[in-house]
Amino acid sequence: MLVFAVTPSVILLYLNRDKINFKYLFISLLILFIIGVIWDQISVRTGIWHFSQNEIIGNFLGMPIEEYLFIIFIPLLAINIYILVEKSIKGS
Repeated sequence: MLVFAVTPSVILLYLNRDKINFKYLFISLLILFIIGVIWDQISVRTGIWHFSQNEIIGNFLGMPIEEYLFIIFIPLLAINIYILVEKSIKGS
């Protein structure tokens, strides 16, 4: 996740810094985080999926810490890619 989500998100966040309204980005990520945590909690508690305890760093409120990071960085990456593509199309 560090290689494919966190690092690209940080790099794209830097490249897109002049196009991003950070207030709206934070609000969007907060809303997506809440939805993602609820979704995952329901899925874990109903047995739709589970996390192997041997392959995680640790648990927080019944979910791996990595899952919380995933819920933050994947939407951030998608938003950054969208901004980069939109900037490229409009720049043409």
